[in-house]
Amino acid sequence: MMRKIILSLTLIVLLACGIGCATNDQSKTATATAESEVRVYEVFGMDCPGCQGAVEKLVKKITDVQSAKADWQKKELVVTVRAQSELDDKDVFDAIRRANFTPGKRIK
Repeated sequence: MMRKIILSLTLIVLLACGIGCATNDQSKTATATAESEVRVYEVFGMDCPGCQGAVEKLVKKITDVQSAKADWQKKELVVTVRAQSELDDKDVFDAIRRANFTPGKRIK
């Protein structure tokens, strides 16, 4: 009987923590997104998921980049700029070239 009570209490604590943690993560994401700038670039020459990974890896190394997500099917790269940072498009274009792809224009 005591074992069932302990297991029930443990489950309640874990559920409460999971709900609280999810809420906190969501608010942090919303705050970071509100302060960050999102840019979209064309990238030509990506033919597979491995290609998009190569572009993402090099763009993420740029100091002012918070995140980078490439899509080889759409031929685009979505870059989130760190809050209160000034990212030069030339740095992104250079990273795309170093990944052996051709940068297009900045769409957004």
